[in-house]
Amino acid sequence: MTAIADKWRTQPMYSFVEAARLANVSTTTVKNWFLGYSTKAKGAVPPLFPGGVAGGSMLSYLQLMETVVAARFRMVDNARYRDVHAAYRNAAEILKVEYPFAHLKLESLGGHIIARLEGEDIGGSLQAFDNPAQWSLPGLIIDTILQVEYEDELAAKWFPLGKEYPIVIDPRISSGIPTIKGRGISVNAVFKRWRAGNKIGFIAEDLEMEADVVETVLQYGDGIAA
Repeated sequence: MTAIADKWRTQPMYSFVEAARLANVSTTTVKNWFLGYSTKAKGAVPPLFPGGVAGGSMLSYLQLMETVVAARFRMVDNARYRDVHAAYRNAAEILKVEYPFAHLKLESLGGHIIARLEGEDIGGSLQAFDNPAQWSLPGLIIDTILQVEYEDELAAKWFPLGKEYPIVIDPRISSGIPTIKGRGISVNAVFKRWRAGNKIGFIAEDLEMEADVVETVLQYGDGIAA
């Protein structure tokens, strides 16, 4: 993969707020993951993602995708920060790549990253674990991986509702905002028309889409609306 091919995935594109909406986590969480944080009890806590951010506030497409995967890890048994951090560190060590949570081989690692440890003081949450191989990634993570199309083993397109739905986030189209697959029309543009009073049937006819596609776009748009 050349430096030129990399640029569209590594250039700054998303603010913390935008990334938080797309990943369905708080803006504070995203900031903590990339900048670290401190508490009176723990002192300085290092960032989950070690690469830093452009200008201290903008994420690339690959960083967005890692945020999405980390958010799904966090949803499993309410996994703690240290557990997600350990899983990320373990994946990075095994794959030896810069963006392990955005890598095609993440799924194949399975239990070499994490396992559920029952009966321990961690209460069944996620923890880094390199054995045994029969452990597998939680379903939420598998579902997210299946939403992604990869090029050169790194995330290139994300279908946030699944590949059976026409909404895609592609950093090469419309500056990486959610769009309708094959049309280049942004979800936000459709959502704004509906908010302005346009009926679903009118929008569908005007954009030459099925009404159910417009409804899906509006439902997703409502979830990520500012």
